[in-house]
Amino acid sequence: MSTILTLHDPQTARAYYAEGLWQQHTLYSLARRHANSRPAAFALRDAVQRLTWSELLAWVDSVAEDLHQAGVKRGQRISVWLPSRAEAIVVLLACSRNGYVCNPSLHRTTPLAKCWSCSRAIECAALVAQPGYGADAARRDIFAEASVLPGMCRAYGVQPRGKPASGSGGHAFPPRRLAQAASCAPDLNPDKVTYLAFTSGTTGTPKGVMHSDNTLLANGRAMVSDWGHNADTVLLSLSPTSHHIANVGLAQRWWPDSKWC
Repeated sequence: MSTILTLHDPQTARAYYAEGLWQQHTLYSLARRHANSRPAAFALRDAVQRLTWSELLAWVDSVAEDLHQAGVKRGQRISVWLPSRAEAIVVLLACSRNGYVCNPSLHRTTPLAKCWSCSRAIECAALVAQPGYGADAARRDIFAEASVLPGMCRAYGVQPRGKPASGSGGHAFPPRRLAQAASCAPDLNPDKVTYLAFTSGTTGTPKGVMHSDNTLLANGRAMVSDWGHNADTVLLSLSPTSHHIANVGLAQRWWPDSKWC
């Protein structure tokens, strides 16, 4: 296998497994494991809501099923253009569940032209966005523009805080609810590509950096071990969820549980 465009080499992967750096877990499987072992424990909070593991898993399953019904296929890319709110994490976990690739790297300062350029480059199949969020999004209909992108299956609108849901502003994001029986089985391969982050592009065209569940979780496992985290550890991210450092924190929060560490 050529290592010019990827570092994901089978022989290297076997060595990582042998050393215990990689394991048979995904972001989704760990969330499900938490939900099964301590469903009422709190998993995640943002400025306005706090979710238990069971609530989070049900919401993830609901979103994953909606994306599946919309026609999104395994390996396709989902872009997230949101402030730091629980929905951003829910989408990432839904991607881990169904084998999609989450692109969280659309920031508040991202202009639409750059957003659409990146979306076309990765052949984005779905967009999850907040109306008015983005450098010039308040002056344009981002959902109308997204709907004409090649291969776009669904553009979800997540309403801004304190504003009632409306029929405009994209397809309604699945609400918090108990998920119905899923029609597709979870993709529990920890070496599939789950995450695609764009570099800043300050010195040229932004470049996509791909991660598997394993490469995302490996750093988190090491930090949990080095710093002695346990199930009661609370992690605060001062970085927005559109930046990679927030997902480094997420990997730490996902891993520890006093029954397993």
